[in-house]
Amino acid sequence: MELKKGTGTILVVDDEAMVKDLARDILKRYGYTVITAGGGAEAVSVYRERGPEIAAVLLDILMPDVDGKEAFRVIREINPEAKIVVSSGYNQERDARALLELGAKGFVQKPYRIAELVKVVGDVLEQN
Repeated sequence: MELKKGTGTILVVDDEAMVKDLARDILKRYGYTVITAGGGAEAVSVYRERGPEIAAVLLDILMPDVDGKEAFRVIREINPEAKIVVSSGYNQERDARALLELGAKGFVQKPYRIAELVKVVGDVLEQN
C-alpha cells in the first residue's frame, strides 16, 4: 500500500517521550509539520497559543495531570471544529468510543503502526 504524503501541522500529545517521538518522526517523514506536548495541560496551552495553525491533534487518552478526555474537552471549547484523533495503548475502547461520540475524528491504537497512523491522520485532514 502506497502511503500518501500529507501537509499541515499536527499536535502530538503523549506523556511517554518514546511514543511521542515515534509519532513525531513518522508524521514528519510523511510530510507533516509536528508540534509535541508531553501531557494534557501542555497540549491545552500549546493549542491556546497556536490553535489556528494546528490542522489536527493526535491525543493520548491516558495521561497523568490532565488526561486526554479533559484535554479533548478544553480543546473543543477553544475550537469546536478541532480535528482530534485519540490514541491509546490500553484497551480503552469505552473511553475512545465516548470521545468519538463527542466528536473525535478517529482512533489509533498504540503501539503505532506506520500505515495506520498515516492513513488515519490523512483521512481526518481530508474531512470537512
